[in-house]
Amino acid sequence: MKTKILLASLVGALFAVTACSGEAPQASPAPATVTVTPPSSAPNKPDAKTVAWLDGICGAVFGYMKANNDLASKQQSGTELTRKWLSEDLGARAGLAGKAVDELTALPSSPIPGGDEAKKSMVDRFAASRDAAAEGKRKLDASKSQAAMDAGLKALDAAQKPLTENTDPFASMKMDSPEIKAAAAEAKKCVPGS
Repeated sequence: MKTKILLASLVGALFAVTACSGEAPQASPAPATVTVTPPSSAPNKPDAKTVAWLDGICGAVFGYMKANNDLASKQQSGTELTRKWLSEDLGARAGLAGKAVDELTALPSSPIPGGDEAKKSMVDRFAASRDAAAEGKRKLDASKSQAAMDAGLKALDAAQKPLTENTDPFASMKMDSPEIKAAAAEAKKCVPGS
C-alpha cells in the first residue's frame, strides 16, 4: 500500500513541476503497478517422492522389527527347544528378513544424501540374517546330529543380528535440511507405533 501511495505522490509532483515550468506536459508512461506479496507462513508441501522413499525405508525396517516382536510374543515362555521348533523358527526368521530385503531393494534411488548407502547397508544386514537362518534351517533339517542342532542355534543368533544392531534407518543419512525433516514428519510409517 505504501508503494502505491509513494508512486502516486511521485507522479503528482512530476506533474506539478512540469505544469509550473510552462512547458506543455509530455505524455509520460503510466506508472508501474507494484504488487507486494507477503511471504507465506505455511511451509511448502514436502516432496512426495521423498516421503514415499522414507515410508519405504521405515516400512521395511520397522515392519521387520514388529513382525519379529509378534513372532516372539506368540512363542510361549518355557517352550522346550526342539529340532522342530528351531527349524520352524529359523524358517520364519528367514522369511521376515527376506521380506525386508525385497521391500528395500524395490525402493528407487534415494532423494536424500547418504540414503543409497544406508539402504545398501540395511539390505546387506537383512540379507545376512536371511541367509544365516535359511542355511541353519537347511543344515538342521538335513542332519539329526547334535552338531546340526548347535549350528541351528548359532544360525538363530546370527539371524537376530538386525535386532541387536543399530536399527535407526536414518543414522547415516543427512536429515538436516528443513525439506527432508518435513518429509520425514509426513512419512506415516516412520511414526513410532505405526
